[in-house]
Amino acid sequence: MTRLFKNTVFSGLDAFVLIVLSLTATPILIKHLSVEEYGVFVFLSTFSTYGMLSFFDFGMEGSLLNFVARFDAVKDRRQLQDSLTISLLYYGAIGLVLGLALYLASDIITSRFAEKAAVLDWDSVIKATHIMSLNVVVQFLTLPLTAVLNGLRQYVITKATNSILMTLQYILLLVAAVQFGRVDAALAVVLVITFCRLLVLVYIVMYRTEYFRPMELHLRFDLFKQLISYSSILLVSRLIGLVFNQMAKFLIWMFLAASHMTIYDVVMRPANLVRLLVSTINSAIIPEVAGLHRTGDLPRIAALYVNLVRYSYLLMLPILAVLYVHMGPILSAWVGSELGANYRLSWIMLSAYLLLPIPAVASTMAVGLEMVKKVIWISIVASLINIALSVSLVHSLGLAGLLTATLAAEVFMVWPYLRAMMRITGVQAGQVFGPLTRIFTLAVPFVSAHLLLNYCCADQLAVWLCGATVLALIHYLASYLVLLSASERSYVMQKLTKRWRKP
Repeated sequence: MTRLFKNTVFSGLDAFVLIVLSLTATPILIKHLSVEEYGVFVFLSTFSTYGMLSFFDFGMEGSLLNFVARFDAVKDRRQLQDSLTISLLYYGAIGLVLGLALYLASDIITSRFAEKAAVLDWDSVIKATHIMSLNVVVQFLTLPLTAVLNGLRQYVITKATNSILMTLQYILLLVAAVQFGRVDAALAVVLVITFCRLLVLVYIVMYRTEYFRPMELHLRFDLFKQLISYSSILLVSRLIGLVFNQMAKFLIWMFLAASHMTIYDVVMRPANLVRLLVSTINSAIIPEVAGLHRTGDLPRIAALYVNLVRYSYLLMLPILAVLYVHMGPILSAWVGSELGANYRLSWIMLSAYLLLPIPAVASTMAVGLEMVKKVIWISIVASLINIALSVSLVHSLGLAGLLTATLAAEVFMVWPYLRAMMRITGVQAGQVFGPLTRIFTLAVPFVSAHLLLNYCCADQLAVWLCGATVLALIHYLASYLVLLSASERSYVMQKLTKRWRKP
């Protein structure tokens, strides 16, 4: 329990820093770039290893991480150096091909926006596309270095480096937006930070690890075949993630105006806070489940599933109560009343992520249970549902159609994933839904209080903000007192008091 707690908290810190920075920077970037150019910035930013191009990793990053961990366990210096050599050539070749393709397709990409937004500075947009094509090449070279460090369990280094550089990137983004007001200047900042990340990672790998100085280059095709073979199952997961996370932006680019990209980005941010919370809870469970699976301890795995779903909802519902009821004032205070008027779209994604813990925890645990092949069909069918509904609804409902398609896919996944966990681990539906019933029942009076607060004080920002914050804190306190067991309360209090005693 202690190890899982520490790993989970640490894994969420880097993502939390990124969310705070993006929430702070978004309204400033929209103001100084304009709604249309910010939409272009959002779309071009998807051409990265975090966005649409994550698929072209072909699952190699996960495969490399796994093999590096194995070689490190036996201190096999030769194999580690060969793995790094192969992966640098592999990612370098892919980055060059994709970067060149993006450069050659820059006119096609910008022409889609030109058809719908004559107010854009097209010289700036084309230059931004060219800058992003170079950024792709550099970014792909950082992937093997990060994977090697993570495989060597250097998470502190990689996460700290990412947090520092992302903080610097957002500061420089704001300076560039205020000073120049051009999307190409903003993406030039991204390119500079990506290049700095590459240099820092090269330095750490070469001079702060024991395996790569001196570095000898060898090409071993047998090792390359092993890496490719292991990555094949991960490729399907990459494709599914691409559909759920990036397809909507592609369809907006195809059929809607650049301003819709900005609206989509704004209404997705609150829901992404909820998704971040669930992914943080999931982040450290795979090795725990794998260890229990090796010993055949299915009852403990079932109990872990029940508890993780329960903890997800305990943490989510106070936040969801605030977001559902106060979404209009929140968005208006954040990005202005014009963009805040689209708050109802956020309700659709909040509803999708309200269902997220049950399938998300199950799909993550399936990796540790070595059952990915048996449950991957669920995510594949959900992706097909998402694609079919998105393409058919984008013309008639616009952004609402794209978000509704995601909601339908999430609804579909709940029962099959729960059913799979019941079959694999022996967990009963009552064990899952019994605690959830109590959690949702406790939330009813707090939702009512939020509705009353919104009705009376929505136009009084200070009163509304303080009231919503106090209600959320009381909600968490009530959940702590009523919904946690005595041992869980004792554990939480022990961790909190331990932190307070530290200098």
